[in-house]
Amino acid sequence: MNFLNNVLYFIFPPECEFCGKTAKNYICNKCFEKLKNEKIYNPQIKNYEIKLENNFYECIKHLYIFKYEGEIRNKILSYKFKDKPYLYKMFSEFFVKNEKICGFLKKYDIIIPVPMTRKKLSQRGYNQSELIAKEISKNIKTLIYEKNILIKVKNTDLQSSLNRKQRLENVKNVYKVQNEQKIKEKNILLFDDIYTTGATCKECIKNLKESGAKEICILTIAKDFEKIK
Repeated sequence: MNFLNNVLYFIFPPECEFCGKTAKNYICNKCFEKLKNEKIYNPQIKNYEIKLENNFYECIKHLYIFKYEGEIRNKILSYKFKDKPYLYKMFSEFFVKNEKICGFLKKYDIIIPVPMTRKKLSQRGYNQSELIAKEISKNIKTLIYEKNILIKVKNTDLQSSLNRKQRLENVKNVYKVQNEQKIKEKNILLFDDIYTTGATCKECIKNLKESGAKEICILTIAKDFEKIK
């Protein structure tokens, strides 16, 4: 497989998504550094409280890299909806090339992507969150990648087409935890591409916490400050 990849790389070298020059992970060093100087580049770790059962509130961390605007918004939409699964390499770079972020991620035991139903996965052909979560795990050896713990058991409407109240209703009781023993007393990273109202992540976290997870941090490429208002 490595030989085949090398041949394909030689025949069809990947190009930077921003300037078109040859670049190993679809972003060249010049554009990588340039993007880090843009206003949309704003790595943050925020704390939220979410309500679980019996009116118990849990403090959750959220780490994101960008504001969901401009070029990054366009690239995320292309990644998800325009059949560009290879862009996981580019987005992963912003997590694994940042020493401070890597140091923070090493505090966690497991990384879990927000899941899709089989129907949705079959339609799109890939889960964009899975690809990035797996790549992050490959680069941070202490972080275990698990995709068969959190599953989605019901098809839902597209979250981006709904308002805040509808989003909350749309994701109720659609996620389930299996293999609970793997997450008991473990620190978990929950990976999703975008954080908008937080409805999806909060519903996933509720299930993970009730199944014994210790500490949970949401990890996303970007945060949508317009939809969260």
